[in-house]
Amino acid sequence: MTNDMIISAQDIAEHYAVLNRIGALGEHPSAGFHRAAYSDEETAVMIYFETQAKQAGLNVRWDAAGNLFIETTDTQEQWIECGSHVDTVPGGGNFDGLTGVVAGFTAIAALHQKPRSHGLRLRIWRGEESASFGITSIGASAALGTLAAPALDKRHAGRSLAQAMRKQGANPSLIESGQPTIKQNELDQITAHLELHIEQGIVLEKKGVDIGIVTGIRAASRDWVTLHGEFDHSGATPMGKEYRRDANLALAHILVNLDTLFLTHQEEDSGLDLVQTIGHINSNAEKNSHDSELYSNAISKVSGYAYFSYELRSCNDIMLNRYKQKAIQTIQDTAVAFGISAKIESISNSNAVKALDQSLQTDMQRICDTFKYSYSTLPSGAWHDAALMAQQTRSNQTPLPVGMIFIPCQHGKSHSPEEFASNEQIAKGASLLATLMQQGLSK
Repeated sequence: MTNDMIISAQDIAEHYAVLNRIGALGEHPSAGFHRAAYSDEETAVMIYFETQAKQAGLNVRWDAAGNLFIETTDTQEQWIECGSHVDTVPGGGNFDGLTGVVAGFTAIAALHQKPRSHGLRLRIWRGEESASFGITSIGASAALGTLAAPALDKRHAGRSLAQAMRKQGANPSLIESGQPTIKQNELDQITAHLELHIEQGIVLEKKGVDIGIVTGIRAASRDWVTLHGEFDHSGATPMGKEYRRDANLALAHILVNLDTLFLTHQEEDSGLDLVQTIGHINSNAEKNSHDSELYSNAISKVSGYAYFSYELRSCNDIMLNRYKQKAIQTIQDTAVAFGISAKIESISNSNAVKALDQSLQTDMQRICDTFKYSYSTLPSGAWHDAALMAQQTRSNQTPLPVGMIFIPCQHGKSHSPEEFASNEQIAKGASLLATLMQQGLSK
């Protein structure tokens, strides 16, 4: 290991000097960004990296789903690769996803002329964020042949996904036929798939460490909970459960009871890998535009209708499902106590990656020790394209080795204009990534 393999903060800064202008919502990055899936802005960032790659003497290829793959010119039978995305949520920052692409490109650019026994690849995925079309990991799912055809009808900014794909030069017929762009023989040649990402939480910053070594990726279970009571006059209807079937009051008690349920489980299990979140309360714009019953609520009425979103995340599917059954029972019991009905409808469910490749985690620890980088292990609470890659298997039925590197982000902020990671922090993560990609997976 030599010092010339360490990525510098200046290497990172040179890319961000350009990338801070693409999709920016103001003159300063603090105004936030918007690069929607399959938008001109997302494409512009990808074209920037395509140009940089060609100038560096690297190979580039676009697949039918619109993903960009940057590769060394090797004719090797084994490949180590990394990947991330460049799209953002509306008003998001410029580090979620993009940091991994910048780090991956600088790593490959620094390594491609060095001797190796394997090829190097960067996958720049389309549309990881669900904010545009309501679907996560569009590009990666399409490339792996797992994106369902009805997804093409999802709409954003007046266009269907199929129309948006065509506008950016992609071919949606691939999705209609369920044909992957990454064939099995290509998967068989991957020695390791890596992703560097900002943590999107505050754990690393609180601990004051340089690197997070990700142990697993949490699944997400999401539901709408709809409460039906009875609309009554607010002045003429006496207080009390025998008179009022108040949906809003029941909702408030349900939320408190769910919190109590979680705290009880946390006290009983100090290693509880579980988080629950109430995101929307009567506030989802798409749902409200089709839901006139919500607008029957009024200042002078006892509420007869309310809803909220309920999300659970865990790396342990069994733990999540067991807890969810208790949470549903809590919701139903509380609703009955207030004389109302509760209907629970699934929004989406994903599969957890309980454990990322242990050998890669061990290698990360070893390299961090060599570089004198402080580190901590932790699960990823957010979804990433790497989770899809971790669910792939080779022809011999062995799982694809996948690893993730986290770097701290300021105050744990993400999906907001406050999202920030310094060039120095990114450079440390990129140096770890580059060294891991050069050395390969040890067993």
